[in-house]
Amino acid sequence: MMKIAIIGTGVYSTSLTYLLQKQKENDIHLWTEQPKLVEIFQKSKKFNFLPKKIKYDSNVYISTSFEDTLKDASLIFILVGSKYFQSTLEQIKPYYKKNTPILVGTKGMDLEKCDFFSNITRKYLKCNSYSFFAGPTFAKELIMDFPVYFTFAGSNKIGYRKIKEIFPSNVTTEFISDLYGLEILATLKNIYAIGSGILKGLKVTDGVYYTYMFKIIKEANDIIQKVYGSSSTLLTYGGLGDLLMTSNCTTSRNFTFGTLIGKNVKQEEIEKYKQENTIEGLENLKHIPLFLKKIKSKNSIISQIYQIVFEQDEPKKLYEVQQEEKIDTF
Repeated sequence: MMKIAIIGTGVYSTSLTYLLQKQKENDIHLWTEQPKLVEIFQKSKKFNFLPKKIKYDSNVYISTSFEDTLKDASLIFILVGSKYFQSTLEQIKPYYKKNTPILVGTKGMDLEKCDFFSNITRKYLKCNSYSFFAGPTFAKELIMDFPVYFTFAGSNKIGYRKIKEIFPSNVTTEFISDLYGLEILATLKNIYAIGSGILKGLKVTDGVYYTYMFKIIKEANDIIQKVYGSSSTLLTYGGLGDLLMTSNCTTSRNFTFGTLIGKNVKQEEIEKYKQENTIEGLENLKHIPLFLKKIKSKNSIISQIYQIVFEQDEPKKLYEVQQEEKIDTF
């Protein structure tokens, strides 16, 4: 029996729990800050924000205690919102044992500090094994029986070897060593999804839309190299797989937010959507200019999206012809 600790009880982490419970050898312990959620789950073995048919087995537990959740854990998943990531590390530090592999699904940087979550985690917890994972998978797909694909990027394969033991047969995984590359892609994809949503809202031609897709892939590759990552990271499930899915699906909140801007709906409708939904790309977009300046990235598509969202530039600026640049191959 392997004890798996999962920090966070959002839709993604609870859906991942449902996926992991299929392996009956898994003993899964969720941490939440909400006592009411514990009370409801202990009575019903359900979460009211998931479909009613989703019921958890006896090998799933939930607690508000970090100590109870982390005690004797073989693996620790951290799946909290980006803005809560560092405070979460501070709270788990007294109960963390440095030989326990940490697997992070929180996307992927503290842009205000221009630092990667992998650096911050290793600084706080002195962990021997850190992995970040991403893939072309929305939360709702984790509770279905369709194939699921993940890329894990890590400081070593210690945690990844254990991963191979805990996932059911419908999950395909791959491992790369390019932590920074995968982390920056996870940050960029939500921003680019806002841009693709803007273009859909504008009802541009397919040619314009897919030229935008080409340009963001090229720009993402340039940025990866500026953080000393590898171009090959783009060719992974968590690279282009995740980027293309997030940038093209109406179920993506970032894409939908961009669509509202492109359609030029009333500002009240946009604000209502922002209040009712977590739009991680919006938060990333707000803080990314400092990071772009630090890596000397100029005249980027990201900057155009920023000006449209925060400075009320015309949405069509996103597809207006810019000064032609030399195109370097990968």
